[in-house]
Amino acid sequence: MPTPPIPTRTPNIHPAGLNVPRIGDDGFEELCHLVTDEDPDTALCGKDVTGYPWNPPWPSCEACLAVSRGEMN
Repeated sequence: MPTPPIPTRTPNIHPAGLNVPRIGDDGFEELCHLVTDEDPDTALCGKDVTGYPWNPPWPSCEACLAVSRGEMN
């Protein structure tokens, strides 16, 4: 007789925290966006980053990285 499968359990994390960048006390989304010299206030992903800190220690924006690698049109 075959053994029954092990039941699947959902992760024990808060649903609002799943793949959503944190918003810091200063009101900025904690993602490091990439910009160009021609338009330093607009990230490669299209987000307005006027006033964002330069080179923050946050994870890189995956959309900006994909655009920089030419993986998005």
